[in-house]
Amino acid sequence: MSGITIPVILTVIALIGAFSAYRGIRRGGARFYTLERETMLRRASFTLIGSVILFLAAVGLLIYNYQQVTDVGGVFEAEDGGEIIVTATTEPVLQSQPPTPSPTATVDPNVPTVTPTAIICRAIVEGTAGSGLTLRDAPAGADVTILPDGSILTLLEDGPEEVNGFIWRKVRTVAQQEGWVVEEFLKIGECG
Repeated sequence: MSGITIPVILTVIALIGAFSAYRGIRRGGARFYTLERETMLRRASFTLIGSVILFLAAVGLLIYNYQQVTDVGGVFEAEDGGEIIVTATTEPVLQSQPPTPSPTATVDPNVPTVTPTAIICRAIVEGTAGSGLTLRDAPAGADVTILPDGSILTLLEDGPEEVNGFIWRKVRTVAQQEGWVVEEFLKIGECG
């Protein structure tokens, strides 16, 4: 039997049951005495409930069969009196048309080019015991100013240099003064 035969049979039985319940209700309405009428109406209501359950079962089977057919995702073929047989294919299907070429990217001259952003490293003057850190014009050069503990500095890209046994770093103060300081008295934060 195909997937639609059972739901159709259940629907026909449900319709016959509903029609029978309707006839029972019509007969029990006026012809019989009160006790017989209640018995007829009770029997008709049970028949009606049964027919509703059969109808819902038919609809449920149709939905279940539909999901089974769509979940397989195979090729549908009609064989043996119109029944639908689903066969799943696992082999790839070759296309007979040539593939469409993929578009190539072109550079728009109006779009600005990306320039790399300089990495900014910050440092804080620390560990001078209140004496401050001397900012110099060159490593071991002339004094520019004294930076107190807690001063915030920006480390510049000029790499560290070793002079007179100290490692010197080029920095810029908040007041935009540039110079060299001893790295030993800097607490360098994350660069980014």
